[in-house]
Amino acid sequence: TYLTRHRKKNLAKFVEYQKKYLKKLKLRCLQHYGGIPPKCACCRENIIQFLSIDHIKGGGNKHRRENNITGNGIYGWLLKNGFPEGFQILCLNCNCAKGFYGVCPHENI
Repeated sequence: TYLTRHRKKNLAKFVEYQKKYLKKLKLRCLQHYGGIPPKCACCRENIIQFLSIDHIKGGGNKHRRENNITGNGIYGWLLKNGFPEGFQILCLNCNCAKGFYGVCPHENI
């Protein structure tokens, strides 16, 4: 199709546009769930690059499989579904600790 040919011909511009769009979409989601400026619900980290979406009651892998969400697709899913409840912002350290150990070490301090 025309659009496919146009993207191939202008791949660098298309990739740059996608990066900018994703950055804005991620920030919108982070601000919705984590305030302005967004911060980790556990340790209050506020560096955007360290922040991620967390499924409050767990089940993130199941949710992504059931909804065919890959990579950064969670941001589009959240927007499309009207920013549903059950999500929060955690930094990657707190999110990984919660995922691996069931609780973040900050909760024991």
